[in-house]
Amino acid sequence: MDHLRHLLLSSLLVVSLTGCTGRLIREGAGVATGASGVVIELIKPADLESYRGLQIDPLTVAAHLDTPDDLPQLIREAYIAEPLDELKIGAAETPALRVTGEIIHYEAGDLVDQAIGPLSEVIIRTQLFDASTHEKLGEANLIGRSKATTTSGRRNLAEGAGKALRKWLAQRGIEEQQKEED
Repeated sequence: MDHLRHLLLSSLLVVSLTGCTGRLIREGAGVATGASGVVIELIKPADLESYRGLQIDPLTVAAHLDTPDDLPQLIREAYIAEPLDELKIGAAETPALRVTGEIIHYEAGDLVDQAIGPLSEVIIRTQLFDASTHEKLGEANLIGRSKATTTSGRRNLAEGAGKALRKWLAQRGIEEQQKEED
């Protein structure tokens, strides 16, 4: 019986240490990389390589969804910054893409999440339109997600959503800027 108890306690110790180690690794990576951006395409746009401009409309929040008041503006700012900093696309160039979005899910995480590993995320139903013809080109759920306490704030989640928009545009033909090496 003592042997069985020792085996059980040893197994629990290994599992708990592995979980803690995994969490430490996630937290460390979170400091370096921030929240992640995930793209789930609903309507796949055709090749977007001919577009040179990007217009971002103010974002809305789904009815009855409780979010921080500044979250739509934080996401809009990230939607502007990420693509313009990383892709060959400008704010005033033509032809332009127009981006609209509605925040359909927001989860800040709670104390239970902190104990077993946090999960914070924001999901924005995002649509792409041709700015001049108003033709709908595509639609996706863009997700800013954090699995680390260090990246779970709403500003980090907004930046993750901005990364998702950048990824989506790059996947559909908007070229990445060449980075100059030091």
